[in-house]
Amino acid sequence: MSMYRPIWPVLSVAAALACGSGSSSSNTDLGAGVYVVSSIVSTSDESFSYVSVIGSLDAQTLDYRKAYEFPGITSDLWVWNGKVYIADGDAPVVHRYRVDASGALVEDSALSFASYGAADAAFWNAIWVSPSKAYLANGQGEYVIWDPSATPMRITGTMPHPDLADRGIQKLRPASTDRGVVLQGNRLYHPYHWVDATYTSYSDDSRVAIYDTDTDTLITTLEAPCPGLDIATQDEAGNLYFSNWTGNVGLSLVHKGATPCGVRIAAGASTIDTRWTLPWPQITDGRGAAALRFSDDGHALLSVFHAERAQFDDTTDPFALVGSANWRLWRMDLSARTAAPIDGIDWNSGATYLSRIDDTSYVMVPASNYASTTIYAVTGDSAEAKFETQGWAIRLFRVR
Repeated sequence: MSMYRPIWPVLSVAAALACGSGSSSSNTDLGAGVYVVSSIVSTSDESFSYVSVIGSLDAQTLDYRKAYEFPGITSDLWVWNGKVYIADGDAPVVHRYRVDASGALVEDSALSFASYGAADAAFWNAIWVSPSKAYLANGQGEYVIWDPSATPMRITGTMPHPDLADRGIQKLRPASTDRGVVLQGNRLYHPYHWVDATYTSYSDDSRVAIYDTDTDTLITTLEAPCPGLDIATQDEAGNLYFSNWTGNVGLSLVHKGATPCGVRIAAGASTIDTRWTLPWPQITDGRGAAALRFSDDGHALLSVFHAERAQFDDTTDPFALVGSANWRLWRMDLSARTAAPIDGIDWNSGATYLSRIDDTSYVMVPASNYASTTIYAVTGDSAEAKFETQGWAIRLFRVR
């Protein structure tokens, strides 16, 4: 996952959870639905992913005695076509599970990508295309195509990334696939950008690659005049939007890098809509912003950094700066290109994730030290806290 550093944050979490690796100590009382939420908990020595199976998204307190523990930073969670997929924390392997009537995870298949040289199988490198097709980004060179529905799961081919040259120390990198791609019919839209090994030097521009998922071929790449495009979203009209992650805001403030901005591909079009391209300070009273995600009714959520609350100069660590609790969530009118803060969500680190479930936007908002995450249901310009997880939660899904 692109974190704008080659390391994950060290989370200040007290007590270990009372459950064994890959196992749960008791069953879950399920309601009408079945949902899963996962979070990453790290110390200076080790990292774990905790997966909770819950029966509703109502306000509640998670019972970690019933959580599943999976070791490793790459033990990631996804839900697709009614099945739960968990990446192995120690090897490039995907495990598939069904959820039984008691809420227990029951493994029914596993698939290794080791023979293709993949470093891991975490889902910030995966794209889910159809019940029988998914892609796993294998480094910067190719996608491995696999069938997540087959029993056993199987690899079916490969597809190359765009042939775009590196720019000196800035290397071509694909956007994180868990937050940075959009699938529209048989068209896949995936941004790419150039950045150095320390994630401190970005190109001023990005590219948006368009693939045909029927033939697994690249159609074209579009030039986008914004740095570090790493977030993609689609509104109810079919317009596509691409934006940056939080690190670019710190780099623009400390290192005077390119101003983060967003671009749009209008519904039915195959080019960047240059009339819409928007530097975030134009609508945020001069502030930097990141992570534009569609929420509802022609609006999107935008993380906005309030630099007036922070002290910094050209010697400040830009990543420590944007990791501070100086972000607010704003609601943006995508047509009028105006925005205003949302009430009900505390100051936070900005590294929020969003899940759309049953037409409701659930925003996962981490504390500044990533020791906990609060999940909010956002309706219009208001938000309601539902529950809290330990660590940094980035996954919330409905299974059935």
